[in-house]
Amino acid sequence: MISIANNTQSLLTTAMAGAILPQLIIAFGVTLALLLVAWKRSQRTIVLFTFFILFVALIANVSLLSTQASQASQATQVTQLLKVDGYSIFAFSLILISAMVALRMSHSFLKAHIEVHDEYYLLLLLMVLGAGILVTSDHFASLFLGFELLSISLVGLVGYHRESQYSVESGFKYLVLSAIASSFMLLGIAFIYSVTGNLSFNGAIPSEIYHQQGLGLFFQLGLLLFVSGIAFKLSIAPFHFWTPDVYQGAPTPVTLLMATISKVAIFVVLLKCIIAQRYLLLENFQMFLMSFAVISMLLGNVMALKQQNLKRLLAYSSIAHMGYLLIVVIVTSEHSLAFTWQSSLFYLAAYTAANLSIFIVIALIQQQNTRLSYQEDISLNDLQGLFWRAPSYAVLMILGLLSLAGIPLTMGFIGKFYILSQATIAHAWWLIAMLIIGSGIGLAYYLPMIFKIFADAPAVNGKTNEVRNHVIEMVLVYSFITSGLIFGIFPEVINQLISS
Repeated sequence: MISIANNTQSLLTTAMAGAILPQLIIAFGVTLALLLVAWKRSQRTIVLFTFFILFVALIANVSLLSTQASQASQATQVTQLLKVDGYSIFAFSLILISAMVALRMSHSFLKAHIEVHDEYYLLLLLMVLGAGILVTSDHFASLFLGFELLSISLVGLVGYHRESQYSVESGFKYLVLSAIASSFMLLGIAFIYSVTGNLSFNGAIPSEIYHQQGLGLFFQLGLLLFVSGIAFKLSIAPFHFWTPDVYQGAPTPVTLLMATISKVAIFVVLLKCIIAQRYLLLENFQMFLMSFAVISMLLGNVMALKQQNLKRLLAYSSIAHMGYLLIVVIVTSEHSLAFTWQSSLFYLAAYTAANLSIFIVIALIQQQNTRLSYQEDISLNDLQGLFWRAPSYAVLMILGLLSLAGIPLTMGFIGKFYILSQATIAHAWWLIAMLIIGSGIGLAYYLPMIFKIFADAPAVNGKTNEVRNHVIEMVLVYSFITSGLIFGIFPEVINQLISS
C-alpha cells in the first residue's frame, strides 16, 4: 500500500512539474545566466543562450497547449500558490513570443549603443519568469511575488541605457511610482485578508461581507487599494500618468516589453482573481471599474490626438485599449465565464500582435536613422514615405495600426466585436457607447499615420533615404504580415485554441 501511495504521489508530482515546465525552464535559464555572467562575459554567448532558453520554453508551452486542446484537460493545481489551465498556457505563449521578438530588437539596440549586454538579458529572463508566475497565480502571495519580479526587472531594463538622460530619468520615475503602487497593492491584500482570513483566489468569502455594512466597506477599501496597484501597471486612468514619459524615455525594445508582456500577464491575473473571488457582486466595485474604463477610453484617445512623438502616442493608445478590455471584466457573469476568457485572450492576442508589428518597424527605422542615436525621439514625420522606402515594413506597420483601430479583416476588429457582443448581452449600453466613441476618436490619429506612410518620401541631399533590409528582420516582418492576414481573416484558428 505504501508503495502504491508513493508511486501515485510520484506520478502526481511529475504531472505537476510538467504543468509548469516552461516556467521551470525559464527559472533554470536565469540560474545558468547568473553563472554565465560571473564565469565568462560574452555578448554572443549570452544572446544565443537567452534565445535557446526562450525557444525551448516556447516549445514546451506549445506542447502543453496542444495537449490541453486535444484532451480537454482540466486545470492542474500545482501547489496552493499556482494553478495551470489552458488560459494561463495560452497567455504565457503570448509572453514568450513577445520576449523572443524583443530579444532580437534588443540585440541590435545594445550592439549599437551599449557596451555591457549581459545583465540586460538576465533581467529579460527574470521579467519573463515573473510574468510566468503571474499568469499561473492562484494565491495573493504568488501574485505579489510575480508582480515584484516583473516590476523590479522592468526598472532595471527601463534605466539600462545609462548614457541616456531620458532612460535614467524614466527608470527612476518608474522605480518610485512602481514602489508606491506595490505598497498600495500590498496594503489592499492585507485589508482583504483581515476580513476574509484567506489569501487563496478560490477561498470562500464570508457571505456577511456582502450584507454587513462595516465589513463590506473595509473589504472594499482593501479591494480599491489592490486594484489601484494593478491599474498602475496596466496604465489604466487615472493611474496612467507615468506611461507616456516612460514609454518615450525607455529603449524601444523595453517599451515593447511594457506594452505586451506586462499588460498580458497582469490583466490575466486580474481577471482570474476577480472571477474566482466574485468581486463583481459588490455594486460599488463594479461602478468603480466602470469609471476607470470610461476615463481610460476617452482620455487615452483624446490625449493621443495631439501627440507628435510616436512612442508617446502609442502610450496613450495603450491606455485606451486597457479601457476597452476592462469592459470584459465589468460585464462578466457566472454564465458567461468561457466567453469572458475567449474575448479577453483574443483581444490580448490581437493587441500584442499589433504592438509587436508596430514596434518592430519603429526599431528598424531607428537603427538606420543616425539622428535617432538614443532611440527616444521618433516622431510621426519619420514615417513619411515609408511605403516607398521599405514597402514590407510599411505593410506590417499598416496592419498593426489597422488592427489597433479595429478595422474589419484584422484581429483587432474581431476582438472589439467580441467585447461589444458581451456588453450587448449584459445590456451595458453606456459602455458600448463609450467604446464606439473612443474607437471613432482613435481613427482620427491612426488613419493620418497611415496617410503619412503613403506620402512622398523626404529627400536628403536630393536623394531618397532608402531603408536597408536584413535577412533576420525580413523573415520576422514577413512572418508577422502572414500571421496577421491569416488570423484576421480566419480568427477561428485562435478561437479554437482558446475555447478548447
